[in-house]
Amino acid sequence: MLRRGDYVLCNFPFRESRGPGPSPHIVLCAATGRAGQTSFAIVFYTTSQTDYSGLQRPRQYLFVSKAQAIALGQKAAFVVDASRIARLPLTPEYFPEMAGDTIAIRGNDADFVAKVEERLRELIASGSNIARVDAAIRKPT
Repeated sequence: MLRRGDYVLCNFPFRESRGPGPSPHIVLCAATGRAGQTSFAIVFYTTSQTDYSGLQRPRQYLFVSKAQAIALGQKAAFVVDASRIARLPLTPEYFPEMAGDTIAIRGNDADFVAKVEERLRELIASGSNIARVDAAIRKPT
């Protein structure tokens, strides 16, 4: 089962659309839980496509080196974006490597997720915009 600090593949939702994203990429799991009958994971978005100028990385990005990325099955270094977090149902639509109750784990770094959470708290305290997605709770239609 998924645990705090696990890196897994996820169809993280795009900002501009509802439901799972169109292609899987690695995310960092902060926590898992249950709401009613729905099991969920709280995950941080990652990307290797960062767009910023200057020498200093924006505060929301925490760097994962190329060596660490390769150990996780990735081709390039990437960042964990502490300002993009989602609560997603534990389903194959969101976690394509899910089989039954098991999700393929690419690696684990519980210490790093603690750093990402600390950065999230700093961003919230400074008034930064935090992109939150909550797909785990079904809204009445």
